[in-house]
Amino acid sequence: MPTVSTSDSLVEYFVSGEGPGLALLHGTGGAAEGFAHLLDSFNDRRTVVTPNYSGSGQTKDPGDPLTVELLVDQVTAAIRDGVDGPVDLVGWSLGAVTAAAVAAEHPELVRRLVLLTGWASLDARQKIFFDLWQRLDALDHDAFGRFLQLHGWTDGQLNNFGVDGVEGMLAGGVPEGIGRQIALNMEADITDLLPKITVPTLVIGATHDRMVPVEHSRRLHQAIPGSRYAELDAGHFALFEKADELTALLKEFLYEEKQGA
Repeated sequence: MPTVSTSDSLVEYFVSGEGPGLALLHGTGGAAEGFAHLLDSFNDRRTVVTPNYSGSGQTKDPGDPLTVELLVDQVTAAIRDGVDGPVDLVGWSLGAVTAAAVAAEHPELVRRLVLLTGWASLDARQKIFFDLWQRLDALDHDAFGRFLQLHGWTDGQLNNFGVDGVEGMLAGGVPEGIGRQIALNMEADITDLLPKITVPTLVIGATHDRMVPVEHSRRLHQAIPGSRYAELDAGHFALFEKADELTALLKEFLYEEKQGA
């Protein structure tokens, strides 16, 4: 898999398909491979770039505390190295925070922007929630993985999986680097960047999100001039729980005729 160097990182990314660029940015504790179930839906019309930023995959950096600026540098390096021209940029959770910052700071790299279950800054509830993430991860990494599964899905989806299904998902473990990304979640604040976003933007919330409540997505929509809004009947793991509906929303927005795609 290709890598690209920045001033302080070696960034791993994946690339597939052909056509105009589409970049997909993973969330906290995620990795580029998490988009594998979506690739066949897009790589017939898009060159899809999926970077791993620090804390995920084989991306390397000096190990200092993560910043939004560092992730922006890593993502933009992967985009420039992996595809010609600007990309449609889709970010999920922490990836949505990063994608919004990329669009604000590097508008020449972004055609269209999609933000799935993201946030701009933390309210008191969210600070308490991410603080609990940090504490659980430090105390018992495996137990923390169970906490993620319990809160990432809707109750109905968890019951469909059953205990054995959830145990199977837990068998893969939680990336050790998630702690650095959680620490970034606690500090990230892109409020001042949102009015700078000028590209067509679609914000997607998840009605039953218990990790990043849907109000955060609604606030993103209100803060980004001219943005559109949609909502999925899902939890924070809407990327997987409602993959078909999400794919339809993305295609409708990204493949509009005026986009020339």
